[in-house]
Amino acid sequence: MSIFGNEDAIEIEPTRVVKNSLGIDLGTLNTVIAKPSGDKFDLYQIPSVVAVKKDDPSAVLAVGEEAKKMLGRTPEDIVAVRPLKKGVIENVAQAQALLIRAMEIGINEGETVGRIVIGIPGDASEVEKNAAEEIGRKAGAEYVLVVSEGLAAAIGAGLPIAEPNGTMVIDIGAGSTDLVVISLGGINDIETVRVGGDDIDNRIVELVAEKYNVAISIHDAEAAKMEVGMIHCSEEFENLSYEVIGKSLETNRPKKVVIDSMLVADAVEPIIQAVVGGLNLILERLPAELMMGVYKNTVAVGGSSRLRGLKERIFDESDIPIQISDDPMTVVAKGTAIVAAEPLALEPEVRLKAMK
Repeated sequence: MSIFGNEDAIEIEPTRVVKNSLGIDLGTLNTVIAKPSGDKFDLYQIPSVVAVKKDDPSAVLAVGEEAKKMLGRTPEDIVAVRPLKKGVIENVAQAQALLIRAMEIGINEGETVGRIVIGIPGDASEVEKNAAEEIGRKAGAEYVLVVSEGLAAAIGAGLPIAEPNGTMVIDIGAGSTDLVVISLGGINDIETVRVGGDDIDNRIVELVAEKYNVAISIHDAEAAKMEVGMIHCSEEFENLSYEVIGKSLETNRPKKVVIDSMLVADAVEPIIQAVVGGLNLILERLPAELMMGVYKNTVAVGGSSRLRGLKERIFDESDIPIQISDDPMTVVAKGTAIVAAEPLALEPEVRLKAMK
C-alpha cells in the first residue's frame, strides 16, 4: 500500500508503521473509519449524530446510529444534533464523543490507537484545524494529523498525485465541496464551496412543501435524492419516481407524495451552479502546465457525486471530462488511512523521491 500508487517508489521502515493507525473522514453526515489491513482496509461507517441533554449540550447520551434514530423524535429534554456543520466542528465535546466512538469501532478491545489522520475541508482555518487535532488527542490518540479531504480523496482514489502534470478532485460532501488541484504530491490550488448534499436535501424538503403543500422528513428527502436523483444536463435521463408519506400542511393528516427526478434536479440546480462557479475559479487560476493532467485525471467523490448527470453537467460547463469514483463514500477515509500508515510520504523530499 503506497501513497503514490507505486510500491517501489517509497520504502517506509516497518518499525515506523503504527499497528493501530486509523484514517477518519469526520463528515457532516457520516463518519467513515478506515483501518489499514495489509493491502486492503477494514471500513466502518456511523452517522455523525449525537444525542445530548437539552439543558447541557456537552452531556452526550448516545452516538451514531442510535442517536440518528432520535432525529426529530426526541422527548423534550433530549435533542439529537450533528457536531459538524458545513464540515466544520460546531461543538468540541460532541465531536469528541463522535470521534471516540469511531475509534472504538476501528480497534479491538484492549488495543490503543497510536496514530489517527483526520480529513478536514480544504479551506479550514487554523482554529478549525486545531479543533480537529484537539478532539483527536482528547479522544486518546497518541499522534494526530489533519489533512485536506481533497488530498486524502486523491490518495484514496489512487490518482497519480506524484506526477508533475496535475490531477484534480471534486469532493462533494454533505456540508461542503472541495475542488483540489494536486501536483508533485501536494496541493497546487484549492477552492472550497460551502454547499453539499445537505443543501440538496433541504431544498427537496422546501420544493415538496411549495409544490404539494406537504412536509416531509429530511431522511425521506435524502432517500429520494439517492434513489431517483439527477442533475440537469445536455443528456436525457429517465424520470424516475419515489413515494413518501408526509404531513399535509392543510389538514395535518398523512399524505402520500411522489418525488420525481425532475424535482430533485430542480433542487440540485443552485448547488451545482455554486460548484461550477468554484470550478471556473480553479480553471481561471490553473497554470497551462497543469491543464493536460487535469483534463486526463479528474475524479468526483462524495455521496452526491453518484447523482445521474454530474459527469455530463461538468463537461457541459467546463469541457473537463471527469470520472466518478468506484467508492465515492470511502475514498477520503482510505486516503487518510494510507497517510496514517505512511505519514512520512507527505514530506516534500519523499514526494520528490517517488518521481525518480
